[in-house]
Amino acid sequence: MRQLIVVVLLFHGVLNVSAQQTTAAKPAPITAKVSILQEKYCRADADVFTVSLKLKLEVTNSSDATVQLLWPMVPWVGKVAFSVEEAESGHFLFEQTASHYPQESIHFDRLKVEPGKKVILQSGYDLVGRRDPAFSLAKSVSAGSYGLVLVLRPEEEPPSELRGPETVQSITTDPFLVRVPSHPKLAVCGADQGSAGSEVQTNHSTDSTTTQSSAVPSAAAHAAASDAGRAFHPVWLWRG
Repeated sequence: MRQLIVVVLLFHGVLNVSAQQTTAAKPAPITAKVSILQEKYCRADADVFTVSLKLKLEVTNSSDATVQLLWPMVPWVGKVAFSVEEAESGHFLFEQTASHYPQESIHFDRLKVEPGKKVILQSGYDLVGRRDPAFSLAKSVSAGSYGLVLVLRPEEEPPSELRGPETVQSITTDPFLVRVPSHPKLAVCGADQGSAGSEVQTNHSTDSTTTQSSAVPSAAAHAAASDAGRAFHPVWLWRG
């Protein structure tokens, strides 16, 4: 009888481990891979500069149901790790939440994304870089390689009629690599690099929709340190 109980307990344990492995292996319904299209280094002051990233996001619906992607979204949270591997394991150097102050009401759309389909977005994000690694400034990076994860969300609360169960209101990117050089060539980045607003275009030959949204980049150095990520470059999107 005792042997039978031991066998039953062992079998139950195997089932639990198998169930946990199955749950862990289940893919996320929405995934976002990122590639860097352009990296600029904007002059701030004698101590710091802005690492300005122009990004391409490939967002895929990996579920078996059609979803409605709420749009526009902006990078709301940035998580920085020592490497992509550290980011994948959830070990981050710091996490920062951007400040958002919409100047006018935002018009939201819901973009239909069928199972297995993807949308391509273009966005941007800013990090604060230190010229001297010994210089102390919270939530900033010195020369080196880092893993970055972004969480995109609407810049303001969308209307209740757009918040259905099938609506995706947040996108978390896969970790991606950012390299910061030790002696970057600094440029003067003015407010004319971005302007608030949005635009929609349709390409009928590829059945695609293009959405543009932007805001003014960061300027002052130490203000940028607290508002890093607040600057966003034009966002382009199409379905495929």
